[in-house]
Amino acid sequence: MFRHFGSARQSESPRPAGGARRRAFLRDVRGSVAILFSVVAPVIGLAAGAAIDYTRVVGAKSNLQSIADGGALAGAQALRLANANSATVTQAVANYVASRAGASGAAITVNTSLTAGNTLVTVEASRTTPAIVNNIIGLLNMRVAVRAQARAVGNTQAICMLGLETSKSKTLEVDVARVQAAGCQIVSDSTATDGVAISGGAQMQYGRLCSAGGAQSDSTSSYAPSPQSDCPAVSDPLASLAAPAIGACDYNNLKITTGSQSLTPGVYCGGLEVGDAAAVDLMPGTYIIKDGKLSVKAGASLTGNGVTLYLTGSGATIETKAKSSVSLSAPAAGPYAGVLMFEDRTVPLYQAHKFESRNAPNMLGTIYLSRGALQVGVKGGGGSGGVAVGATSAWTIVVARMISVTDNQTLQLNTNFGATSVQPPAGVGPNVATVQLVQ
Repeated sequence: MFRHFGSARQSESPRPAGGARRRAFLRDVRGSVAILFSVVAPVIGLAAGAAIDYTRVVGAKSNLQSIADGGALAGAQALRLANANSATVTQAVANYVASRAGASGAAITVNTSLTAGNTLVTVEASRTTPAIVNNIIGLLNMRVAVRAQARAVGNTQAICMLGLETSKSKTLEVDVARVQAAGCQIVSDSTATDGVAISGGAQMQYGRLCSAGGAQSDSTSSYAPSPQSDCPAVSDPLASLAAPAIGACDYNNLKITTGSQSLTPGVYCGGLEVGDAAAVDLMPGTYIIKDGKLSVKAGASLTGNGVTLYLTGSGATIETKAKSSVSLSAPAAGPYAGVLMFEDRTVPLYQAHKFESRNAPNMLGTIYLSRGALQVGVKGGGGSGGVAVGATSAWTIVVARMISVTDNQTLQLNTNFGATSVQPPAGVGPNVATVQLVQ
């Protein structure tokens, strides 16, 4: 009996070859991977975007914290040094924050408050940081918020020199000269790297020197002790001092050429000139020097006790020649107690006040030139001899836009506040504290 197997084998389906099976498998795998990737890719992208944006938020918060810290310190400085109230402290904080916010960044919202008997400044700041990656899914804005506190801490060192200029080089400059300010603070508001600069064998001695920017020196000059840099700027401590009322002219272009003469307070239009053979004594009161110089020529003498010189109008500056003699003291009472010189806040910036006298040992009071540049000595003048400016004064304080001392001059800023009935105006002088952040 025969069995035929051929027809049965012919009815079976053909099996694919090994290569074809692998290709089919790979097609199946690729399809699965594609499906899986289409599901997972958005998740991976979201995670990567979140990481990038988180890093941005961390950086933004760190930057904002630094700004808030500086704002709190600026507020505490204003509170102590300017005898300020809540409004002026808030403004000092706002000014600081605005100066550091950057033109391209989002606005910073700031809330400033005073607590602990108006001794503690609290600054709360927030800012929106836009998402870069995740904005595609609607996470457009991320808000960061920080808090900083600062208070004044005990320091009896007075502010005896303050440069109010905020950006220029050499806001405080000493060249071939000396500044002696033992026991008091010297402060520069300039953020320039050479906001304070000394050269030509210059020496600066003080209780503390603090610059909002830097302090530079050549190899022949020295600071003692070492200066501090990157300090918070100090707001104008006399910004609230009211200007005197200005009436009609009492004198016009007055020139005293010879002899001794006493003058009374009033409005001196066109300035006042003391000639080289004249000796002028100023009676107590306020002298308004309007639209002209107070000029003391070589060989002239200018004295006065209980006087305030108010400088207003075009060209209202001080100029004392090297061979002149000057002895002045501020009032002990009244609205300008402790104020020796006071410059109108509306005059042009950087008007030069040239104090060249080498015989001015008594300059008792505050020299307040918030717009002007005080020049003690003549740049490159080659002078020598004489006594230190302010050498016998119980105290002298200088607040000016810019200050330079040169020409082998010495500016001596004493702090013997107890030796006289003339006391500094509120905001400068003793009982001034430094500030620190509260952790």
